[in-house]
Formats: sequence, C-alpha cells, structure tokens
Amino acid sequence: MSDAVVSDESASSGRRTVVGIVLASTAAAAAVGALIGYALPAFAGLEELTVFELAIPISPTAVALYAGVTVGVFLVTFLLVVVVISMFDEEAL
Repeated sequence: MSDAVVSDESASSGRRTVVGIVLASTAAAAAVGALIGYALPAFAGLEELTVFELAIPISPTAVALYAGVTVGVFLVTFLLVVVVISMFDEEAL
C-alpha cells in the first residue's frame, strides 16, 4: 500500500472515532440531564429553571433536551474551529 492510501484510511478512521465520541458525549449529557430533570422536582421542589430569561419547565425530557443540545452545539462548534484551523496548517492531518 502506498503512504497516501494508509494516510486516507487512518484519517477516515480518526474522523469516525471523533464523531463517535461527540455522539456519545452528547448522549451522556442528555442522560445526565434526564436524571437531573427527574431529581430536581422530587428532591428540591423546583418547578422551572430560568436560563437567559427563558423559563424552562423542569422535567426529564426538557432538561435532557437542553443538556444534549448545549453539549452538542459546543462540541460541533469546537470541531469546526479545529477543522478551519487545520486548513491553514499544511502539515496537519
């Protein structure tokens, strides 16, 4: 095999690994959010959470959605910055 083929295969494998980690992290954040959404009303008596003047009712679904979207947007934004920066570096990837 030539070096270019090996390099393409390892880059593709690395990208799949990163995408898997991002998806797993987002799913884990949503699961923890669901647990928090269940525990807060039961133990602390909170009914809603205010974030940036937006009232979010505390339920497992709402908090899981908020946590998953927040972590997902952060990680995708971070990855886009890394991709753009690596375009300027000829030795990257």
